[in-house]
Amino acid sequence: AHKKMMASRVGLGKDAKKEAKKHPMLGVVRLDYNYPPAAGDTDSPASFGYDVTYRVCPGLTFEMAQAGKVTEAVERNFAEAIKFLEMKGASAITGDCGFM
Repeated sequence: AHKKMMASRVGLGKDAKKEAKKHPMLGVVRLDYNYPPAAGDTDSPASFGYDVTYRVCPGLTFEMAQAGKVTEAVERNFAEAIKFLEMKGASAITGDCGFM
């Protein structure tokens, strides 16, 4: 009886999967730029104490983000990147550039 009671309290019973809480995951939309990220940088998964998923936005350059003018194709790619991160289970989504 004790095991049955404890199983229901700590999620060890048959419904344990239903009771398990989802861990937070950050989604990051990246510029279309490849560089080795430094420790502490948004593009370095080691900068966070939780899971991070990245998605590059094809065609989105730093200069484009800085100017605040994107093409229709890049706008579609940006929306697709967000949808991808949502489907992966991101708890929050950010960008790797302050101009985004």
